Amino acid sequence: MSSRPALPLLLAALAGCSAAPPREIVFGSCLNAVEHPMLDRTLALPMDLFLFTGDNVYADTLDMAVMRRKYDALKESRFFRGLRERAPVLATWDDHDLGANDGGGDYPKKREAQEEFLRWLDAPAGDVRRTREGVYDARVLGPPGRRVQVILLDTRYFRSPLKRGPHEARPSGGPWVPNDDPGAAMLGEAQWRWLEAELRRPAELRLVVSSVQFAAEHHGGESWANLPRERERMLRLIGETRAAGVLFISGDRHWCELSRIEGPLGYPIYDLTASAMTQRHPRGTPTPNRHRVSIGTWHAPSVGRLRIDWDAADPRLRLEILDESGILRMSHDLSLGQLRPPGERTGR
Repeated sequence: MSSRPALPLLLAALAGCSAAPPREIVFGSCLNAVEHPMLDRTLALPMDLFLFTGDNVYADTLDMAVMRRKYDALKESRFFRGLRERAPVLATWDDHDLGANDGGGDYPKKREAQEEFLRWLDAPAGDVRRTREGVYDARVLGPPGRRVQVILLDTRYFRSPLKRGPHEARPSGGPWVPNDDPGAAMLGEAQWRWLEAELRRPAELRLVVSSVQFAAEHHGGESWANLPRERERMLRLIGETRAAGVLFISGDRHWCELSRIEGPLGYPIYDLTASAMTQRHPRGTPTPNRHRVSIGTWHAPSVGRLRIDWDAADPRLRLEILDESGILRMSHDLSLGQLRPPGERTGR
């Protein structure tokens, strides 16, 4: 168990100053219950930071009183209170906490839903998310040489309607097909400008939180593959900003897998999907994903974890999926140097 108190680490991040670097980052998505053995197991894990990566509540509604009750139940739960006692908590949302299954920018109560999301997190009055559209956010934790930048994208508030059509992805998980319309948006122009500025900030590791899968191949469900121009724009932006250390985490799918694609700077872009915390996927392994690194997928309640060994000459990263018994169901090891352009891969 981490002995570092949660509050000083978060306050240091908010103030933009140095603090002890995070070594244990735990993350999860898709909570349709506030009491569950997986939640109990998560509270028993060492952690320096917890990330809610979307579908934190299931509030498919236009009634903000209903949504507030859902958030209040989570906020008052033993799980959420326990997290806040243990570590800083950061979050983004997905469709069910936006308010509509597979919803996006056309959801009519998105501004009101954003207010309920920020109320749940006790965002202060001066929080920039209270004055701009979208829940995207970023923090830098740790001192120079050991900085982890957490970039929480909003893949819902600005997203264009998805395109329906026939496809051969089975079991599909959804009716969606790639939309190559140049006007189809995932993040919106304001968020893209913000993201470019964030990627230019100094950091050794950049943990990009996308509620939907970034690297996985098209499977009929929601993912960046549904908006291929936006996916290419993300890769192009990483290249233009020379952003090293980029690592994606995602949720949404109700299965876990690790995907990898070639990045624009000559290092691979990994995407660890950790989903769901309290639900079991009813179908089998989805259509083969040619970008999948993991052997198969995991479909039972689970949580993701990133362990960082900063003391190694080339800091070591371990990506993990744990089940409700604490059994390791997936793992992948790499070094921080592997997330840098080839000419910059030197250990400390």
